[in-house]
Amino acid sequence: MVESLEQRPAGRGGALYSLRVYPAFRLLFGTTLATNAAFWMWSLLSGWLALVLTDSPFFVGLTGFLNGIPMLLVSLPAGVVIDRLDRRFVLLTAQVLVTVVTVLLVVLLWLDRLQPWQLLAAAFLSGTGMAFVFGTRSALVANVVGREALVNAVALTSTAQNAPRIVGPALAGPLVGAVGLAGAFGVCALFQLLSVAITARLPRVRPASSGGSFWRAFVEGVEVVWRREQLLALMVLAALPTLLLFPYMNFLPVFARDELGVGATGLGILMALNGLGAVIGSVAVAARRHIGESPRVLVVSVGLFATAVLAFAQAPFAWLAGLFLFAAGVTGAVYMAATNTLLQLTVEDTVRGRVYSVYLLTWGLLPLGTLPAGALADTWGAPLAVSMLALLAVVAVGVVTLRFPILWRSSVWVERSRTASRVG
Repeated sequence: MVESLEQRPAGRGGALYSLRVYPAFRLLFGTTLATNAAFWMWSLLSGWLALVLTDSPFFVGLTGFLNGIPMLLVSLPAGVVIDRLDRRFVLLTAQVLVTVVTVLLVVLLWLDRLQPWQLLAAAFLSGTGMAFVFGTRSALVANVVGREALVNAVALTSTAQNAPRIVGPALAGPLVGAVGLAGAFGVCALFQLLSVAITARLPRVRPASSGGSFWRAFVEGVEVVWRREQLLALMVLAALPTLLLFPYMNFLPVFARDELGVGATGLGILMALNGLGAVIGSVAVAARRHIGESPRVLVVSVGLFATAVLAFAQAPFAWLAGLFLFAAGVTGAVYMAATNTLLQLTVEDTVRGRVYSVYLLTWGLLPLGTLPAGALADTWGAPLAVSMLALLAVVAVGVVTLRFPILWRSSVWVERSRTASRVG
């Protein structure tokens, strides 16, 4: 049964409450840090490698497309798996897949035998593993903490996802210059191995759902989202930044080399500034729980995120671009933490994995924005491509808010939560 926002007791103990009280959450937090350090290093290194191999912004976009498209292809069936199997086992298996792919890429680079198509294949396989990692890890949060700590734990998980954006890219850039791409990817693989070791120590989690056909369970997850206005509004709003704003991350190598002239090291610094902003935004939600519980904050943060991305795309100097990337990190993190918090508060555990799989499906839209943006960047340049998407995002946020007024009416949101609680 889902508790309403008013019924939940206030968590105590400050921003680090869940880490201090729940040992299993400390393990989940640790594996999230390690996995995301590798993930953000991969994001920087694969984009840079794509540019080195082909000298084509379109190929950079294609690499991002194949890395993200598994979210669209496997997230929904993955949700059924997450609800039916031991979630620790699912997470561990997915992390092993990503680790193996990274190690194979290191070997090919080391032997100087990597071909562009092999990078594309590695991006697709890694993306498939991460589609399971993201969904399983989000569902596990509610399994390892008490209800009173859920908001705090969600925000801390967002912090663990974003903190490596400082260390990972900042480390990856200098590593390329010091030990080459093969060595940098090797460090990425070590982070993946660490995440596997930590995940193996997590407690087993009994399946949340059992019985019935796979197809029926699949359809049930979609029906839950479609029939609850709050969930549908969250999913539609979540799709906009994924489709129109986050593609800018894939083009940071192009901005760093061709627009700002700062090279691989400068690219790492720019991504680290973006990550620093994301950490600050996530910690703010962890410390001030009302931020993550407010649908109004969610709408405002998306609008500010779009504005920051637009400003970054037009920035003529590296220091100014870094400032706007920092702002994009703060606002983007508040948006993601608020979305995850509101989702956790609105669903019961028996369908949590499937609802999160629908949310991850919105992340599967990222390639659909990245690929045409790559084509536009090839023709008219990356700044214009990113700017056009950001402007479209501002308009789309306004349209969605008009279509779902519940996003701007917190009192109605609370009342609907109470009704869902009685029904659940």
